Amino acid sequence: MKIKQILLIIGALTLSVAFLYPIYVGNKNKECCKHIQNELITTYNELDDRDSVILKLKTKLLETESELSTMNEEVKRLSDENGLFTSMFAEIEGQPGGHEILKHLWNQMGHSK
Repeated sequence: MKIKQILLIIGALTLSVAFLYPIYVGNKNKECCKHIQNELITTYNELDDRDSVILKLKTKLLETESELSTMNEEVKRLSDENGLFTSMFAEIEGQPGGHEILKHLWNQMGHSK
């Protein structure tokens, strides 16, 4: 009789484990999936934030490139203008009395030696 009781207990435990283990594993899998899903949502949000920052930086870069291009054009224009005035002053300097006129103008501007 004791052997039958032991076998009955073992059988009941085996059936219990057979039915309860998949439920336990299923719950653990659901918890794990929920955790992974939360991590994915957090990662997507971080990526959205980074995409926003990248877009702002690209916009700022384009603005800066535009400003730099404008400044380079202005530097070229001023350099050309400077070259023109340098040529004009050289012509005046080479004329009779030109040196004295330029020296007089230079001193009037407050640039005496």
